[in-house]
Amino acid sequence: MLKYCRIFVLLVLGILGFFLALLICLPRPFNPRNTSLVTRYILAPAARIVGLKIHMEEPEFLAGMKSAVYAGNHQSNWDIVALAPCVRPGVIAIGKKSLVWVPLFGLIYFLAGNVRLDRENKQKAMETMNKVSQDLGSGKYSIWIFPEGTRSKGTGLGKFKPGAIVTASEAGVPLVPIVASTYFDDFDMNRWNNGHVLIKYLDPIEYPKFDMKNKEDLRRVRTCTQELHDLFAREIESLNAKALEMNQADGVKPGKKKAQTSGGAAGAGDSTASGGKDGEPGAGA
Repeated sequence: MLKYCRIFVLLVLGILGFFLALLICLPRPFNPRNTSLVTRYILAPAARIVGLKIHMEEPEFLAGMKSAVYAGNHQSNWDIVALAPCVRPGVIAIGKKSLVWVPLFGLIYFLAGNVRLDRENKQKAMETMNKVSQDLGSGKYSIWIFPEGTRSKGTGLGKFKPGAIVTASEAGVPLVPIVASTYFDDFDMNRWNNGHVLIKYLDPIEYPKFDMKNKEDLRRVRTCTQELHDLFAREIESLNAKALEMNQADGVKPGKKKAQTSGGAAGAGDSTASGGKDGEPGAGA
């Protein structure tokens, strides 16, 4: 019963949010600041409705940061709610071109100035990402990428693709890891309290300029990609331990999914590392 009540409330608020988002986006379509306004003031409050308690602190270094590549772990479509507070002014997402056809969401995604990637056309995709690198380098905006490229859905941290690192390298901007504790295993729309989600910004990482036609640089990119994955895995494990303590203190029992999956922070997903620049936003990966 609780599940259907939540769905009804989310549908009503979603329709109201759609019109509010139009009021934000229509006066200044494709403005990079639209995305943060929509996510922080329309999507983020939905976390309470679905029973998630989000804990996040913004480090001091963000205040002076201009353009950057923000990289986060990707658990489910609910990331657009759980990670919404992390979307800073000027941050946009890179998503599949087909996202614009998602009812209501697609129009807002388009008007908010997010990048649409035609994954069916490799040449166009490369041209789009080259333009993104140029815009990043000029300080026009920052981007959000999920290095896993797909939702992990409780199977543990998936294998990283190198796109986030390559994009940061080509644009000459830092990569900022944003790590979230695992919530997917415990998430249940029929449960009032779905527990705590801890989100942590890690220190920015600067990468040198890589020549993607050079074999040695390709090897270095693969090494950096694995190192970034291992960094996420360690931090997720640490955050999960803290979230578990908080959940136990609140009387939140492990969800049904946790008994069905191996969980863990460092499990490998089924994506490959040879894909290139194809991190996806939570709503459509």
